[in-house]
Amino acid sequence: MQFHTTGIVLAALTVVSAASAQTTQAVEWKVSEGGNGHWYCTITRPEGFTRPQAQNHSASLGGHLFTGCGAEFSTAISLANALSPSFWDGNPAGGSHRIGPWIGLAWSSVGTWYWIDGSDCLFDGWDSADHQPNNAGEDSVLLYSRSSTPAPVCHDIRGSIVSLSYILEYDADCNADGIVDYGQILRGELIDLNANGVPDICETSVSSVIPPSVPSQGGSTITIRGNGFQANPTVRIGGVPATNVVRVSLTEITATSPALLPGMASVQVNDFTLADGIYIRPDCGSDLDQNGAVDGGDMSILLLDWGPCSNNLQASESQESLK
Repeated sequence: MQFHTTGIVLAALTVVSAASAQTTQAVEWKVSEGGNGHWYCTITRPEGFTRPQAQNHSASLGGHLFTGCGAEFSTAISLANALSPSFWDGNPAGGSHRIGPWIGLAWSSVGTWYWIDGSDCLFDGWDSADHQPNNAGEDSVLLYSRSSTPAPVCHDIRGSIVSLSYILEYDADCNADGIVDYGQILRGELIDLNANGVPDICETSVSSVIPPSVPSQGGSTITIRGNGFQANPTVRIGGVPATNVVRVSLTEITATSPALLPGMASVQVNDFTLADGIYIRPDCGSDLDQNGAVDGGDMSILLLDWGPCSNNLQASESQESLK
């Protein structure tokens, strides 16, 4: 396969410190230049990465290991070439062979190669001169060179092997506006205060629940306010699934509360949990102070809106005053 550049600007590549890892400045493969709008960079660290470590590390940065065929693959090669030789590690077995960065191609349990992001393009970047892929039990793929001057090709290899680096790709568009989020973060169009590569507006969070309390018998409609509510969210109140969950918008969900024991309960949307997010109040008619009557003392213990129970309490107190 002939490796070539694809019009992306590589002169701007610089290496900067990022914790123990180093990254090149991300480069956009612009749609106006025939690209896909994705951003690419390279990550290195002295202790290197196994393929699973590289995959987890890329996810922590809001991206994933590079995936793609044809011109997209050539773009990855261009990045690797631009950074040689610091981008390359020596062969653990010795000799002039050089191990390059991991990419996101892996061997499945059903005996096929697959892209970790679900891409379905047919990969054709193997080192055909060395009859790659050629070994059973080699479940991962990285760039490779058979000489001290890197001229990269792709080899299958065990994912437990340590490589100095991997190629990182950003292609997420969590707000579905047709523009890759990473570029919008760089330009200041989207805020990413925790610097994890995911715009804050797209990260799931819960800020409030209305009403702030519901009866323990369940069946109450609640409105959950927050950010980053994606389609088909999972909602749990106190660890129990809510019913009739409806995503109204990116910032609002409605649901029906389950039956729970009285007390403060957490509100969970997908993986985000708001501790003590809602109060589960006792059933109507509960004698909280155990004085033998449901009266104003019970109301003062709750210090919350009883909803329909307030009328019952008022009626009970009025009857007491007539005796």
